[in-house]
Amino acid sequence: MKKLAKIAACALAVIMLITCGVSAGSYDDAFANLKLADFASYAGALGINQLRAFAVDPNGKYFYGGFLNGGTPTVFQFKAEDGKAGTSYTFAEDNGAYIKALGADDRGYVYMGIANKANNGAVYFAICEENGLKEIKWVKIDIEGKIGVNGTYVLKDGSKYYLYLVTNYDTDRIYRYDVTDVNNPTLDTSFGTNAGYSDLTAFKITDANNVSVGPDGSIYIAANTGAGSKGDSMIKLDAKATKVLATASVKEAYGSCIVGEYVATCTYNKGESEVVILDQADLSIIKSVTYPTASNFTQLGLIGDKLYIADQSPEAVVVTNSIKIPAPVVETPADIGESATTGDGFIAAMALMAAAGAAIVFTSKKRG
Repeated sequence: MKKLAKIAACALAVIMLITCGVSAGSYDDAFANLKLADFASYAGALGINQLRAFAVDPNGKYFYGGFLNGGTPTVFQFKAEDGKAGTSYTFAEDNGAYIKALGADDRGYVYMGIANKANNGAVYFAICEENGLKEIKWVKIDIEGKIGVNGTYVLKDGSKYYLYLVTNYDTDRIYRYDVTDVNNPTLDTSFGTNAGYSDLTAFKITDANNVSVGPDGSIYIAANTGAGSKGDSMIKLDAKATKVLATASVKEAYGSCIVGEYVATCTYNKGESEVVILDQADLSIIKSVTYPTASNFTQLGLIGDKLYIADQSPEAVVVTNSIKIPAPVVETPADIGESATTGDGFIAAMALMAAAGAAIVFTSKKRG
């Protein structure tokens, strides 16, 4: 009976490999000629400096920049077509605070992760309308000790929208809020260890930076585990942020952005700052590219078929050349039915099942 079980298990494993496939990037060549170029410079033009927070509008109309120094916690909205600055938002609750993380969703809402002036005792996030950056709501999260914010991301999951918020310094966590109703954000207590957050120190993270989330819910965090100044790794977590699925060593990893079947990071590494493309499945590095005038890359986002990268100081945005990302293949019911009855994978699977069955029968007869 043990031999029968082994045969059946082997057959089942092969069938699963054939019919399910491997979740890996299928167009590595799209990044073969990846290059960076100047897009916009804001050095001294806006009265503030150090471009730290950055996010793109999923609808492709705008990108957003948050600045560390300049007297007030301010975010600017820029036109994606030419990089020109438009309206701005200032967080009024704490005039000395720092807007260090940004996110946006396809409904036209913008999210700000905010560290208070003292970097102690609490962090905030604010939600604004895209039009005029009118504030809708802000939320305070009390956390004891030295605390900051380093990343936000908004995931659309069916009819739901979830905000991921990364804290750092003494308390490295990733929180998840249901922001489907932007007027009433609620902590999602099904996330993490059913407390609405995950303790990232469990994964040996000493400082967590920017975050992005794949369509399957997998979480990608640029982080420091002790080997870097700002970062040293890209880390992939499961959808509840309870276990590590993959890691990659990336010197001074700071940004995180989903790019089709891949994930990109940018590095906070002075003149050696780079953009790195990794396969989502196992975080194997596909491509990296540096830029001779880089200072410190902080975050990046995809608009259309190009990545836009924030360079902290002098305040600038860099852009890649076009990345030919294939459109997702969506199977129709007819396609699914055909593959289930005449597809190559199904035929191979049936042949293996038949072979496994024959082997079981043969073994049974021999034993009898």
